[in-house]
Amino acid sequence: MKILLVAKPWKGGLGRYYFAALQALFPGEVEWIATRPCSLKERIAFRCDPQGWRRALIRRINESDYAAAIFISHRKEFRDLKPRANNILYLIDDVHLMPGDAAPFGRVFLSDPGYEPELLAVLQPGQYGGVLPFAFDPALHCPAPFAGTKRDICFIGNRDAKRDPYLASLFAQGYRPLIVGNYFMKSRLFWYYPLSFRLAVANDGMGMIYARHKISLNIHARVVRQGTNMRTFECAGYGIPQVVEYREGIEKYFEPDQEILFYRDEAEMLAQIRFLLEDSSRAALMAEKARHRALAEHTYRHRVQTLLRDILPVRYKAP
Repeated sequence: MKILLVAKPWKGGLGRYYFAALQALFPGEVEWIATRPCSLKERIAFRCDPQGWRRALIRRINESDYAAAIFISHRKEFRDLKPRANNILYLIDDVHLMPGDAAPFGRVFLSDPGYEPELLAVLQPGQYGGVLPFAFDPALHCPAPFAGTKRDICFIGNRDAKRDPYLASLFAQGYRPLIVGNYFMKSRLFWYYPLSFRLAVANDGMGMIYARHKISLNIHARVVRQGTNMRTFECAGYGIPQVVEYREGIEKYFEPDQEILFYRDEAEMLAQIRFLLEDSSRAALMAEKARHRALAEHTYRHRVQTLLRDILPVRYKAP
């Protein structure tokens, strides 16, 4: 039996997490087909004939014999896939499907319920699998040992225009958060507070950053309409107290005021941060509860179980 994972070859990230979860559930039976060239030979072939490279990719999938195939994100060349009931499409963040784009797939899931109207408009009856939120990998997103003095706040994420005012309000109130991400050199904040910024780190390096801080701040990017992003689940795994921007439906994943603190504007964000910094015991208890909840409900093995429930019933195996 073969399981295909068709996904972008992220150095870290979602493809890696799903591949690890699939391998744990189906040892030796998982093949990752990258939607971008990986080897030097492939890069040369892609540079010489990108359309030919993409056609070969689709031909490889169509000629494969598999029990199930999970496609993370849609690509226009997927329109040429052979329609199969065991093709599963998982859409992350925003949805830009055109009529006919989903025809090759038996089931379609999405990460953000705020995009359901657009998705349902292009799907056939019975094709929608439902909302599948992000998750975390317990083997990677776990507390790192640190015995030194912790700094107050950290934020890990790339620059987004919606995030700038929130970060600016932190500096205005005298906080000096560590901000880790790309594209901030174009921000006025960077030139005022250059020592507070770091370039993005590999996923494997995030654990030590969180271990050195008392609070993780999560500001959703503009693209997030409802639910939440990957970071909320990952930070629960890392065991750091969280202050997360509210989005409708996020309370389905974590209980407000018990596992995570939410905020809706800059003033509430600052108040929630002060609250956690002033009560370290409460903060630690919330982080412990969030991690317990994540282990029980929000690992990528749980998500694989959901994706395959109508095709290959999978018994969840604790990591």
